[in-house]
Amino acid sequence: MKTGPITDNGKAIVSRNGLKHGLLSQAPVIEGVEDRNAWEEHLGGILESKQPFGYEETLVATRIATLQWRLFRAPRYETEMLNKSLENFANEPDPRGFVAARLILGEQLGAKVIRYEAHLHREWLQTQHEYEAMQARRRGESTPLARLDITGPPAG
Repeated sequence: MKTGPITDNGKAIVSRNGLKHGLLSQAPVIEGVEDRNAWEEHLGGILESKQPFGYEETLVATRIATLQWRLFRAPRYETEMLNKSLENFANEPDPRGFVAARLILGEQLGAKVIRYEAHLHREWLQTQHEYEAMQARRRGESTPLARLDITGPPAG
């Protein structure tokens, strides 16, 4: 006995069950949430800026655009969650008293957003470095086997 949606519309709805915030979505555009034209413009801008040569460089440049696009979702998600949180206090006698307490996401949610954002940033940086190395090799330049980025607190 088969359970689950039967109609195309039902299947389309169920296909989005796993999508909660879009931070982990591999799809470049989340239909109904993001603007496909804005994605196409973003992708075109990255490809124009990177000027990839050949199929492989184009794939890596597209990956860079996708990771950047996904990085843009993190602050949008955070803002949306904060707005939703503030709506819960709209009917309080003095909602301003609660605003300061609600301007920071809860500990779990805030940590999750930071973790996703850091993960995407590392992926973006690694892909960016690989792209730069690919272009350097194409130009006949030597490229190091490893590249080390050190991020720490400011000196002083």
